[in-house]
Amino acid sequence: MLQAIRSRATGFVVKILFGLLILTFGIWGIGDIFRNNSAADTSVAHVGSRVITMQDASQAVQSEIERLRGLFGGAVDAQQAKELGIVDQAVQRLVSRNLVELEINRMGLKVGDEAVRSAILTNPAFRNQQGAFDRNVYEQLLLANHLSEQQYEGLAREDLLRLQLTSALVDGVTAPKPLVDTLYRLRAERRVADMVTVPPAAAGAIPAPTDAQLDEFYRAHADSFRSPERRSFKVAMLRLDDIAAGIPVSDDQIKSAYDQRQNEFVTPEQRQVAQMLLPDEAAAKTAEDQLKSGKDFAAVARDVAKMTDPKSLDLGWVKRTDLPPELADAAFAAPQNGTTQPVKDTFGWHILRVSGIKPGATKTFAEVKDQLKLELARDQASDRMADVANNIDDALAGGASLDDVAQKFALKVASAADVDIDGKDAGGKAADLGGAAPAILKAAFGTDKGQTSQLSEMGDDGYFIVRVEGVTPAAARPLADVRDLVAKEWQDDARQQALQKAADAIASEVNTGGKSLKDVAAAQKLTMTTTPELQRTSGDESIPPSLVAKLFDAKQGAAVTEAGQSGVIVAQLQKIEPADPAKDATAVKQLAQELDASLQGDTVAEYDQALRKTFPVKIDQDRLDQLMQ
Repeated sequence: MLQAIRSRATGFVVKILFGLLILTFGIWGIGDIFRNNSAADTSVAHVGSRVITMQDASQAVQSEIERLRGLFGGAVDAQQAKELGIVDQAVQRLVSRNLVELEINRMGLKVGDEAVRSAILTNPAFRNQQGAFDRNVYEQLLLANHLSEQQYEGLAREDLLRLQLTSALVDGVTAPKPLVDTLYRLRAERRVADMVTVPPAAAGAIPAPTDAQLDEFYRAHADSFRSPERRSFKVAMLRLDDIAAGIPVSDDQIKSAYDQRQNEFVTPEQRQVAQMLLPDEAAAKTAEDQLKSGKDFAAVARDVAKMTDPKSLDLGWVKRTDLPPELADAAFAAPQNGTTQPVKDTFGWHILRVSGIKPGATKTFAEVKDQLKLELARDQASDRMADVANNIDDALAGGASLDDVAQKFALKVASAADVDIDGKDAGGKAADLGGAAPAILKAAFGTDKGQTSQLSEMGDDGYFIVRVEGVTPAAARPLADVRDLVAKEWQDDARQQALQKAADAIASEVNTGGKSLKDVAAAQKLTMTTTPELQRTSGDESIPPSLVAKLFDAKQGAAVTEAGQSGVIVAQLQKIEPADPAKDATAVKQLAQELDASLQGDTVAEYDQALRKTFPVKIDQDRLDQLMQ
């Protein structure tokens, strides 16, 4: 069987799976492979005879968090990782990994030394700048990950076994051509429709509701007239700028920073340059002579250099470093509105014209002193803030109240009274919570009355703690308190029903009366437009996706209706343009690859579920919930 597996170890899926081997260092970590788990029970999961410890799971989660931080600029913390399901996903991946390894052991699969050697020699992580395997790079990476060659080779052998087993599993799993063609036809089909909008004015004047209508509407839509939950809370903030404000920065420190970073404050000279490129010295001499006689630069470029497009002459505003040295020296020595002598480089002969000069400038120490002072203070504050945050955490863990912590650590305190989840009071006024308002409100509405939240980050600007002092639950408001609002909602609903009735009448004239939408629109003095070619995924504010879906369910010539932003839309399907798979081989091939990958993924998922019946999986959810606390 192993020979059959090896014979299938090529192709699209295998290349993807082989990436797992390349990324071994970065994704899975190393230490958990060789760790002794015989200590006290810290398991979060059992997979057959194997144990996944809290440390194993923590390392897998941390690797994923670091990856997300790289993608989102450090915006993912431990709590967010739990909310995003990263913890559960990481543990499930560890479970799946162990399931495959147990099955490999059960089947007695082996990988020879030559296959391991080949995998190491072809691993891009171990190549030098010339693209060749470099033993020094290999040894340095192993050293950095605390691995011996024997340990890494064992790890590589396990990865190859997983690769070969999974490759054999999905080999031959491809989407049937009829399925690919059918899905392509559905995706690529295009439709065109005529369209009119029945405007709100068509509904006419909507009378005020009677008391009975008002009461009936209020009862039917009671949830729409509930007052939202409101909360009152205090928030104490440890802000970077507050710490920075208390850090003294001497003039000597500022001057030293200015001297070290002076390049940041230099604006180099810029010149607006046009260039003509000539094929040889004779042509360059001819162009130079014509320019000296007073002929226009663009005309000479056209006649001698054969550069007919004026845009090709313009280099725009350039700095000295934007040009090759030979051209830079010539361009930055020429006077404004002057031309250079011919300059030769590897591309040919150049003549440059300078039509504008922006002198360079250097900001003085006085001009940037305040900016540097703030930056230096913030740098020191950033280092100090982490220590203060740890001390606050310790104080809270020791039972200190928010007021005690705020006073001891000089935190800024703000209050919010009876605000909803958007931070607005009953009058619509927003609480002043600064740029961290969304995070603060989320914490306030996630903390019980009388309780203090944990210390949480507010981006790179600091930390905050919330104490919830009051909670007003959401409740139904009496009709008497919301009578005007209910009346408005009733009128809006009545208007929409009238518009829908008018739109349905137009659609009926088309569908059963045999008229065209164009004729009906003209009779009712409505403006008709024709849509662009629509696909099933089309749709925007002017053509709602729900309307597009109805058009793709309609027969040619039929009319459909759908509510739009400025009324109710009536659309008549005018044209259906079928898609022919034979005419778009590239798109069909790409779709086939997508379907292949999806089917192969489903196959692997089914195999994973089958393995869980052979090797029982038990996850300790309580311990897993404690993982990132």
